Amino acid sequence: MNFWDFITNRFKAFFSSSEAEGGESDENNFFAREKVIVFSIAFVLALSLWFVVNMNREFNITVQVPVELTNLPDNLALRSDVPEDVAVNVTGEGWNLISLYSNPPKVSVDAESRQINLFEQIRNMSGSFSELNVTQVDPIMLTIETEEKATKKVPIVTQIDLNLKNRYGLIGEPEISPDSVTLTGAESRLQELSQWETEEVSLDDVSSSMERVINLRESTGGVILSTNEVNYQINVAEFTEAEVRVPVRTRNLPSGESVSFNPSSITIRYDVPINQYSDVQSIRPFAVYVDYADLQADDTGYITPRVEKNTDDFDVRLRSFQPQRVSYFNIIPD
Repeated sequence: MNFWDFITNRFKAFFSSSEAEGGESDENNFFAREKVIVFSIAFVLALSLWFVVNMNREFNITVQVPVELTNLPDNLALRSDVPEDVAVNVTGEGWNLISLYSNPPKVSVDAESRQINLFEQIRNMSGSFSELNVTQVDPIMLTIETEEKATKKVPIVTQIDLNLKNRYGLIGEPEISPDSVTLTGAESRLQELSQWETEEVSLDDVSSSMERVINLRESTGGVILSTNEVNYQINVAEFTEAEVRVPVRTRNLPSGESVSFNPSSITIRYDVPINQYSDVQSIRPFAVYVDYADLQADDTGYITPRVEKNTDDFDVRLRSFQPQRVSYFNIIPD
């Protein structure tokens, strides 16, 4: 049984006996309450004394110390990463370690220095570290590499896994704003970059239009972004199935030639937003054709026609068409 289990059991036994005595008389209730107060005060005093005594002992802890870069000229940029913090292992009295752990000081690194010994710099810092023994620093050495600063504008590429609910679809393409970002950093680093990605985001069972902010991937290697986020917007609608029969036509037909198809038309099944269904019934949103050059190259007598959308007024999507192939023959003029 550990210390806390022991204390918990003692509390239960103590209060159980107090409750049993409490039903006997008012005098017993008074003594029960008095016992509780005395025990609580004694417990707090014992815990405080234990804490004070133990804080005078030496402990060993690891603290994350933030790094602050100084003296970087405006015309230069970092070519290599500078860590945001370093891990410092220290030994010392508990009181001093509490202060260090709750408010670690910053370690300043000079951008004009090529090599920095972080172990020596932290060990020689005044203040919080002066009364402590620094035993380890990770990393020990820090290399500062700089280069002429440059800027470059690159497109933003979304890393969004969009999964729409069944029977729902996009109206148009997703829009992001802004669609590009300006990068500032070392010229050699920017030459390697042709785009910048967003963070990976998964959107599941989407059934309505939405607009949300997506963060860009964090920068590395001293590259600074002109913006850290984009506005992502999609227009979503519920779709239904429709059907239309469309005649097969011949394209690029030479003058004086004529071609007949069997069957002469095909049935097209397509998806359309429910709110556009009535309007699209009055038109043929698709065209079906066979290119004359394809006929010339065919020797089977059967050919697969091509189906293309011929309107931008409606958000129709081809599902299937039947039959998949049609036969044909040339009509010889009299």
